[in-house]
Amino acid sequence: MNSRGSLFRRTALTVAAGLLVFQVAAGLAVFGYVLLPLAQRSADDLAAFLVLSARTWVELPPETRPAFAAELAENHRIDLSEAPDRHDQEVQYHPYMNLLRDALARRLDPGAPPRLAELQDGRFHADIPMAEQALHFTFAKDLVSPSPLSALWWIFAAGGLVTLATAWLLARRVTAPVARLAHAARQIGVGEHPALLPETGDRELAELARAFNDTAARLAAQRENQATLLAGVSHDLRTPLARLKMTLGLLAEERGSPLLPRMEGDVAEMDSLIGAQLALSRAREREVAREIDVDALLAERAGAASSLAPGEVSLRVRGGPCRATVAPVALQRIVANLVDNALAHAGAGRVDVVRRRCGGILFVGVRDRGPGIPAALREAVFRPFFRLEPSRNRATGGSGLGLAIARQLAETHGWRLALKARIGGGTSAWLAIALD
Repeated sequence: MNSRGSLFRRTALTVAAGLLVFQVAAGLAVFGYVLLPLAQRSADDLAAFLVLSARTWVELPPETRPAFAAELAENHRIDLSEAPDRHDQEVQYHPYMNLLRDALARRLDPGAPPRLAELQDGRFHADIPMAEQALHFTFAKDLVSPSPLSALWWIFAAGGLVTLATAWLLARRVTAPVARLAHAARQIGVGEHPALLPETGDRELAELARAFNDTAARLAAQRENQATLLAGVSHDLRTPLARLKMTLGLLAEERGSPLLPRMEGDVAEMDSLIGAQLALSRAREREVAREIDVDALLAERAGAASSLAPGEVSLRVRGGPCRATVAPVALQRIVANLVDNALAHAGAGRVDVVRRRCGGILFVGVRDRGPGIPAALREAVFRPFFRLEPSRNRATGGSGLGLAIARQLAETHGWRLALKARIGGGTSAWLAIALD
């Protein structure tokens, strides 16, 4: 996995961080310039009303005070009484009540601070000293305006959710076309012909999709032209080669010459090279997968190789019978090329064809006891016509396309083919096939 992270995550984090910073700044501005002044004004109004009510109570004749208290409770939902001091829990921290306490303190004598408490039933209680007595005002919490901090937290919570949703949508909108482009590019890489990308949306993305579609069309045309060219070259070359081979056969019957067998070998080598080039070109065409008996296919390949080199190729399987949905011709060709390469360079040692299955991955290995391949060259040998040593000419090293064809077939079908050093000497070629 790329440690730098995905484009979607980076885009989402960048957008979310920017929007969250803006949200915090906007929330603080709203709190400082809107919510806090409104709360202060509301607390100041309530404090003025409570002090005015207390002074009115004191100035009224005793016989009219109950009617005034009843009107205060009915119209303003505030209970006024001269009950003795209660030992209710004093409000220690409540944003609005703190503002109310400060507003009351500004309207009362410095030596008579108000006392605010919270009753057991959840209502608020304010003791206001007035005319050497304490008047008790009780009111419900819903009479108090919302806390500015609570409103601020609600703003942050709602803004955070909107920010995250917006960041996800924007990141999705940016990365979805890129993901489609990457998927289509992978399809082209394995020889498939992806559907045209939609040339819609934002101008830059539409231009990118248009450029990709044009490039994909040109690549498809080039592949088709290349296949046609190789087929034509194969026909045009093999026809005179066949006539040349026939002529050499007739000359060998008429007169003997040590040069004739060498010439026949050159003709056969040219024909083999042409066939290998065509096989490499066809390896880019994806084969339809079907369910097969993998062990039977491997046994057939091992048996065919053993018929040419008796006793040198063996098949080893681990676990029960293995049936899998794979491309059979491609698998058969890859194993055949790996076995041929191992037989060519393993010397007198045995070649083992191994089949293992680990979870959802099928492993097919071809192991030999040859001289081995240096670690720095284990990828280079998959290049066409690459040879480890100059002494490995075409007579001993083949056309130099066997491993290249095997790797191309593996990549076309989404498989992985790699070479590893074998414990005790030699080389192990492993083909990994992810099963659905």
